[in-house]
Formats: sequence, C-alpha cells, structure tokens
Amino acid sequence: MMMRGAVLTILGLVWLAGAEILWEKHEERFRFCSWKCMKFVQMWPGSFCVALGPRFDCIIPESADSWTIHGLWPSNIMNCCSCWHLFPSDLMELPQQLARHWPTFLNTSSFTFWRAEWQKHGTCAGCTEALSSPSKYFGAALALRTMYNIDGAFQRAGIIPSCNHSYQLNTLREALVPVMGKEQELQCVTDRQARQVLVQLKVSLFSNFSAGCLEEGTQDFSPYRPCRNQTRVFYFPLNQKNPRDPCP
Repeated sequence: MMMRGAVLTILGLVWLAGAEILWEKHEERFRFCSWKCMKFVQMWPGSFCVALGPRFDCIIPESADSWTIHGLWPSNIMNCCSCWHLFPSDLMELPQQLARHWPTFLNTSSFTFWRAEWQKHGTCAGCTEALSSPSKYFGAALALRTMYNIDGAFQRAGIIPSCNHSYQLNTLREALVPVMGKEQELQCVTDRQARQVLVQLKVSLFSNFSAGCLEEGTQDFSPYRPCRNQTRVFYFPLNQKNPRDPCP
C-alpha cells in the first residue's frame, strides 16, 4: 500500500511538472504573440554603404538596381524561438526572387543573411497564421514590396537619383502617399560632406498587412533616423564600384 502511494505521489509530481511546462510555453507564446504592429522596411542600395562602419565589407550586387527589402519586423520583440531553424528547403521556390529583392550587401552568403532575418524577426512573426512558416514570411515580404513600389512612385513624380540635385522632404513624402499612405517614415544618413542622404523607408502594418498601425513606445533597432524636414535630402545614384562614397 505504501509503495502504491509513493508511485501515485511521483506520478502526481510528474503531472504537475508537465502542466507547469505547458503553462510556461503558453505564457511564452502569448508574450511572443503580444505584438500589435510590424514594420515593413525597404532600403535604397545606393546609400546603404555610406554610413557603414569600416569593419564591414560592403558589396552592392549588380542585380540590386532598385529599392530592396530590409526587413519585416514585429514591433518591440526579437529572437523569439532559437529552435525554429531555417533550412534551404524552406525557400525552394524563392531564392531567385529573394536574391534580387532581398539581397545582402555584406560579405556573407545570402542564405546566412536570410537565416539571421528569420531567427531575429521571422520567428516572432510566425505566431500569426499568415506568417506561420518561413515560406509564408519571406513570400509576404516579397508581396509587400510589390504592393509598396517605391521605384514606381518616385519615377511617376520625376524623382530620380542624383549627386547634384536634392529634394525637399515633403516632395518625397507626397510622391509616396498614393502608394504608401500618409503613415510612412523616410530615414536618412549623413555622408562625409554633411549631406542628408535618403537610405530607408518604413511603413507600419497590422498583422493582417493593412497599413496605419500606430503603437506608442515602439523601439527602433535601426541605426538610421528620420530625415530632417529643415534640410534638403539627397537621393544618391547606385555606384557599385565605390558604394561607400557614391557621390564624392
């Protein structure tokens, strides 16, 4: 009888431990899925290397001749699941599109770059049905790039890359309104000649990809800052041979 009681006690402790683990996993999933907004971010290759630290090798591929994807980032959260790995087979139908529209500009392999994006941001986005696998996550970013076509918006407004001509920030914003809406953030860097240079554009989305999601206290993990309205903005042309100083 005592033996049976001891066994039941052990089984009870095992059940409680299992229940506690399940509850912790539930709490962990709830915490990871608590984000409300996500940022879809596009990068202009002509300016990416301008403010990059000297310890990084910066390479602009020949195929990167338009605005590229920088990331699809759930707000205020990163690195949600270290055990959810990305494998080449997860992207079987996407490598050519990703290489053109979501390339790396650093001296690393494309897959290493995409794996880092998935680990840092995709695992957090993956708790929603529309982004619940690597193929869905990367495919959604490619579709958003088509929807938010910066190249087309600028071309229609007569805004072209130039080393000599600069733009008022409002001119750039107004050109993007038909495509992006008004809730957009243009980000800039400062080059060695103290010129304000357009490098990145962010639009804030709900988890269903509709625009206009606003969230207080959003952390910005980007090294870039909003373009200043008081200073004219340069939109540098691509310069694969001298990407760090495209307009000397």
